[in-house]
Parts: sequence; structure tokens; C-alpha cells
Amino acid sequence: MKKNTVVFLPALAGLAMMGLVGCSASGSAGAQEAEGGYPSKPVTFVVPFAAGGPSTVTALAFASCLEAGLGQTFVVENQPGGSGGLAMQDVSSAKPDGYTLTLGTNGPLVMNPMINELNYSIKDFTSVGVMAQMPTVLVVGEDSPYESADDFFAAADKNPGKLSVAVPGATTSAAIELQRLYEEYDIEVIAVPAVGNAEMTTSLLGGHVDALFITDHQDVQSRIDKGSFVPLAVSSPERADWYPDVPTLAELGFTELVNAVSVFGVMGPKGMPDPIVSTLESELKTCSEDATVIDQIGEMFVPAEFSGAAALDEVFADMQRLYEPILGQE
Repeated sequence: MKKNTVVFLPALAGLAMMGLVGCSASGSAGAQEAEGGYPSKPVTFVVPFAAGGPSTVTALAFASCLEAGLGQTFVVENQPGGSGGLAMQDVSSAKPDGYTLTLGTNGPLVMNPMINELNYSIKDFTSVGVMAQMPTVLVVGEDSPYESADDFFAAADKNPGKLSVAVPGATTSAAIELQRLYEEYDIEVIAVPAVGNAEMTTSLLGGHVDALFITDHQDVQSRIDKGSFVPLAVSSPERADWYPDVPTLAELGFTELVNAVSVFGVMGPKGMPDPIVSTLESELKTCSEDATVIDQIGEMFVPAEFSGAAALDEVFADMQRLYEPILGQE
């Protein structure tokens, strides 16, 4: 049974690899025969980032479980490039038959089309449901001169534009929140875009950046436990239970910076038939309660209460409304 976890969705709404082995989900009885036999062939599950990191771990865990429950192969394909835009473009133009799905998340789905001229928008996708949600953590290395968030932000205030902070892409919520840090609080740091958590980690351990504003997941936690990462602050509206001594950015005086929380959802092209969406949504809920899936992703990152298609629609719609004025869309 899942332990109580911090749930971030209400706050947000207010504003080729194979699946991992060992999934214990039994799936819905007769799911493969339901709704016209969907799925009757392998399903491609596109991840818009390089292999490794929390998005790949999440996709693999759920793909394995969906595969077990629905009786067809779910092939996870990492398609990095264009801050996730290349993958999103391919998925948005695919046939909406349920055989091409993607991991939808804040940057590629919401921010990227607002910042760049792309041939897709959030309206070109069909939501299925939420897989995971992860806050962003500001971390420094074990040899950093900054022992606390107060030390770090005091140095940034004293030396505008001198401290460098790696972020997982130029159009991610982490990057936009650092932009807001300057525009709304006059604290200027240099955001250094990376292609994912692995590159960010290498940059910090190699001494190429001063800090990371990184999506939290089990590898980050492992490095914190071992001491190579030192957490200074988290982006969630409330303190994370698993980092009880780490303040939120809001506690530090940056009261509006509570939105760098990555929501990972299953999406498909616009126009997917309701029966297929319902089949996937039902099985996704089953997988979100599966002990193996929870263990692979981390129990604190799989919401205790499942959020389906309608809730995921609302999360991304609220996110778009939040960032439109910030990104000059109004």
C-alpha cells in the first residue's frame, strides 16, 4: 500500500527501449478484446528526451505494466531534439488510432509552442492520464562554497549574472522559473540548458556549473544520500516529505516560484476515439496503483490519487494560462 505523499496537482490546477520487467499488474479482464480489439498490434510510446533520467524511467515502468495488462508490446522510443519539439511534432501528426502515444510534460507540450514557431500546440493532443509528478530541486555539489539557499541567493544577488545553473532544457518550467527569478525578484543567474538530467549531473560534478535546477527522481535522491549533491531548495508549494529540512523557494521569499513541478502524462494525437482513450485511461489507473511501477518510479512521485484525461487536460490548460503572460503571449 502506498504511503501518504505530497500531492502537487491541486496547486498546479490552481494556477527503441522495452519496458522494465516484473510488473505485477494483472490488467482488466478482456481488455484486449474490448473496444474493437484495441490494442491488436504493438504501441509506440515516444519520450521527447534523451534516454535516461526521470522521463525514461517513468515511461519504461508504465509501458511494461500497460503491456502486461493489455497484452501487446509497448515500445518506448527516445526522440530528443528541439527541446522535445521534434517528438511532439511527430506525435501530433500521427494517426490518432492509439498506436502512437507520448509522454507529455510541461516544456515540450506547453512552453515550447509558446516560445518557438512550431507546427503544433497543446490543442493537437489527446490526454489520457497522469503517470507521475516531480518537483524541481536546486542542488549544488559537495564542494560548493554555498552551504544553504540563503548563501547561494546572497551570492547571486551580490554578483548578478555570475552564477550558472543548469536546467533540463531552454523551454522547461525550470528555465522559465529562473527567468522569473530575475524579472520578478531581481536575482540574475545564468541558465545553462542541457538535454537531460544525465548531462546536468556531469556538468555539476565536473565543475562546469555552480548548481542544478533539476527534476527530482531516484538518481537525484541517491546522490543526495551519498553526499555528492547538496539540496538547497525545492520548487513545490510545500516542503517535500522526503526532504523535510529543505526549504521551498516560497519560504525563501520567492513566493510565486512554485510552478517548476514536472507533470508526466500519457498523450496521443488529437482525435483519438473515446473508447480507446477509456481503455488506456482505465489501464493507466491500474498501473498507477501497481507496486512494481511505484517502486521503479518512487512512491513519492506517483500521485496517491489517480488523475485521468479530464484532470490532465485541466493541468496543462492551467499551466498554459499561467505562462502566457509571462512569455509575452497576451
